[in-house]
Amino acid sequence: MDTSSNEIWMNASNYDDWETSRPLLFRDDMREMFFKWFRVTSSDQVLDCGCGTGVLTRFIAKGLYNGFITGFDLSRHFVDYGNVKIKEEGLDDKARILREDGYNLSFDDNSFDVIVNHAYLGVLSDNVAGLKEMIRVCKHGGHVSASVSARSFPKINWDGDCPFPYRDQLNELLEKQERIYQKITTFSVLKQDSSWNVMRFPKMFSMCGLKNITFHPYASGFSYSDSYWPDDFKKYLIKTGVGREIEILEQERENPLYAENHFTNEEFNELIHLYNLKQDHLIENINNHENWDWNASMHYIVTGTKP
Repeated sequence: MDTSSNEIWMNASNYDDWETSRPLLFRDDMREMFFKWFRVTSSDQVLDCGCGTGVLTRFIAKGLYNGFITGFDLSRHFVDYGNVKIKEEGLDDKARILREDGYNLSFDDNSFDVIVNHAYLGVLSDNVAGLKEMIRVCKHGGHVSASVSARSFPKINWDGDCPFPYRDQLNELLEKQERIYQKITTFSVLKQDSSWNVMRFPKMFSMCGLKNITFHPYASGFSYSDSYWPDDFKKYLIKTGVGREIEILEQERENPLYAENHFTNEEFNELIHLYNLKQDHLIENINNHENWDWNASMHYIVTGTKP
């Protein structure tokens, strides 16, 4: 068993990556759909694997009546932060997050009715070992799911009627930076299992003995003009989400492989400058409901039943 991915996640503390992106996937008005596809009922004992700060954990907890959801993560930072969020949202009686190693869970065999996760299996160095441990703690007749995202899935973008004036320059630099990122950030660098990429997860579920396997593609979408989202959350996304992108670029500019692949320090400076301009543009247009720029990303859920 290759457990080297634990080295990547043991001390992770990038809370904002979870708290800004995952609410866009798991919207309250879509809970019924996700419960159906995860095969969760309101009375189930649920396990959320590699839950990070617990966005999906809290999303499911809000739909439970007399059930309970346990999330786990390897990072003590995520566990502590996630339990604070659970308490803040008044979900103590329905949810908790524990620190666990997904390759060696402390739970007994056949402990949970439903096992879920989002973007957990795909970051493991041994996908099959992680899945088999999930299956072990699932009850016979219970259900195991994975919600899957990938950078390679196609995205849809509409720039709106009042677009950022430097969008072409920004997009051109982003496309170049992304191509280089994909080239230098390999499965080996990320300590991820290259033998079972996310497109093969339905087959992996079958190979590991799960039955009644279903596959449900879905899209997450966002627009700053969408009245579903309160202004406070939109501003949080602009300040924190865009700010996080700038932080990542500042970190990546230290990687000499970018220069070796002809992405210069001047281009990093320009990209960060454009992101700052875009941040200002978004704040200025936060209440411009005529703009209607929007984007959407593809994901899917695969679910199987333990015989």
